[in-house]
Amino acid sequence: MNHDASPAVLASAPGSRRRRPRRPVRAGRCLAVLLAVAATGGLPTSVARAAPLLPTFRADTDRDGLITTDDDARKDEWSRERGALMLPNVDDDQERCPTAGSDGSRLSDDSLAACNDAADDVVNGKDDLADLAPVRLGAEPRLAAGSSATVAADPAAREHVRIFAERGGRMVALAPDDRLTTRELRQGVRLGVEARDFVRDPERWDGFADLVLRVDGAGGTVEDRVRLKVAPLVFEHDLMPVRHLLTADHTTEPAEVERGRPYDPSAQPEPVNPGEAAFRRDLRRGLDRAGLPAPLFNYPTGGDVWMQDLFKSAYASVPAPGGREHHVRVVVRSADVMPGTATREFPLRDASRSAFPLLRGSGTGVVQQYDPQRVGADDNQYYGSFSSTGNFGTLPPYRLRGHDYPVGRVLYGGNGAEESPDPSFVRMLAAQGYQRPIALDTAWLGVGHIDEFLSFVPARNARGWAAVVADPDLGRKLLSDLAEDGRGDEPLVRGVPAQDTEDPGLTVAGALRKDSLSRGTEIARRGIDAALRTLRDRAGLTERDIVRVPALFNELELPAGYPRQGVVANYLPAAANGVSTGTGVYLAPRQHAPEAGGADVFEQAVEKALEGTGTRVAWVEDWEYAHSLGTVGGEVHCATNTVRGLTGTRPWWTERSGTAARPTGGGPS
Repeated sequence: MNHDASPAVLASAPGSRRRRPRRPVRAGRCLAVLLAVAATGGLPTSVARAAPLLPTFRADTDRDGLITTDDDARKDEWSRERGALMLPNVDDDQERCPTAGSDGSRLSDDSLAACNDAADDVVNGKDDLADLAPVRLGAEPRLAAGSSATVAADPAAREHVRIFAERGGRMVALAPDDRLTTRELRQGVRLGVEARDFVRDPERWDGFADLVLRVDGAGGTVEDRVRLKVAPLVFEHDLMPVRHLLTADHTTEPAEVERGRPYDPSAQPEPVNPGEAAFRRDLRRGLDRAGLPAPLFNYPTGGDVWMQDLFKSAYASVPAPGGREHHVRVVVRSADVMPGTATREFPLRDASRSAFPLLRGSGTGVVQQYDPQRVGADDNQYYGSFSSTGNFGTLPPYRLRGHDYPVGRVLYGGNGAEESPDPSFVRMLAAQGYQRPIALDTAWLGVGHIDEFLSFVPARNARGWAAVVADPDLGRKLLSDLAEDGRGDEPLVRGVPAQDTEDPGLTVAGALRKDSLSRGTEIARRGIDAALRTLRDRAGLTERDIVRVPALFNELELPAGYPRQGVVANYLPAAANGVSTGTGVYLAPRQHAPEAGGADVFEQAVEKALEGTGTRVAWVEDWEYAHSLGTVGGEVHCATNTVRGLTGTRPWWTERSGTAARPTGGGPS
């Protein structure tokens, strides 16, 4: 270490609201005085008291995964271009977290989520050690006898971070008043820092931690500082290759695996729901076509079909040597407070609890964020679905007006009024400072989810991806073309028993005359056009970046007095409600539309639209299993979930878009 180098001047991070302590004595100035006085043969007593030799901090401020002299400059500052990072240590590397009480009782939702590696004050093995941000105190062999030091986070960050020091060959948690000895300081000290959580509300914690070193000696006290910031949660996007495709296991209750029942997610359960066998068969074929041999990953739901509404896959990362990233996966539970069944102990969707015994472990954490005041609220039955994670997606990486978004941006459906997700959940996403959330108004949809009309696939264009967008006018045009060709008397729905359709016997011509389909087309057109205007403005989307696929939307007939009127659902399976494997194959629901020339006209249109992107379509039968289920149904995306590969991700810290702390688009949220 260069002991003649001055530590950087203490500075506040951009936008910091906290008042900083007055500037401490600077080590470089003290050493300069010592050297000057030594040359003249004397040392004033007053200087000796103020200037003990100072071990100094060093952390990975240049974000290359290494700690070198290149990190010394501006180490007590933090910007988007420079500054040390730390992980939210929310995984469970030694799988020590319980998922049930000692008597087999179910733990509350909050108790399940409270356990992770940051919940204790020990380093849980070598994998946990790798999750700590390394900080070094350089050796100072000339330190005066009797000197000692403390290392602590600033008061605002103290409860949010934990500092470890290597002592006696192991990492030990340091309390703010624990003292490092003269011997330790002379030899140098290896430190590790964990964030105990990610940023949830910047009014409570903004994610920054200033580590303060105070060295006390016979001559006085000297300080050094280094600033760190917790890495944000980053949602996965549809260009990333699927690692696991998850489907619901209806034969196993979440409580069974919570209590320790042995469970192999790769063992295929016996299909029990109507259409489940065909659904699983076609998913398997689609994955094979995509070059993804991993078995379907089964997830115990106890009967809940809607896998996408249970959680969203995310990660946090920090720099590693060689330009790589060190990741921790984070599964983010849905904030969906269930109407009628939610209690203070169990407020969230029961099936999402299986993430704790099944997904939490080494390298993976499970977290949740919801407003407990919503438990028992009467309007959950009307608006609660907006908080489902099926209503959240991610715009893939892009560049717009000189701003680079290397990990894309979060999308969600909401209008800023009642038809919006849990505000605390959206506030948490915005507080990450990256992937700035964009709201699209989805109040016109019965279920209110963006995946009912929008998804993304890799594409051979300048952007590298395209938006797959439902087009109700295209769907209606295909039917009109059939009628003009004299085929108006053919059934609208093909390949499904008439009794399993909403309108048995409805023909192509009848569909064109059906008022609810005509109104549904108008409502959907307005809603989709508004969403595309937002995406053009926020992401620079052009018509070349849009793949339009046919859709038929039907206005729902709802009871008088129901607060949400004039909303629609997909009448035929929604081709836009599919899964991109990230490897050039798109898993889409079979359309069951009329045929022309021996081919389904909707499926033909979808394949033709996607052909230009280089994407192949793998059709999945989901009519019985998902599409016709309940009032509004769902499709392939709704009934699956994904965990995607993290190799080749672009570092989030390379985003150059200025500061952002609030969602944009679609009204306030």
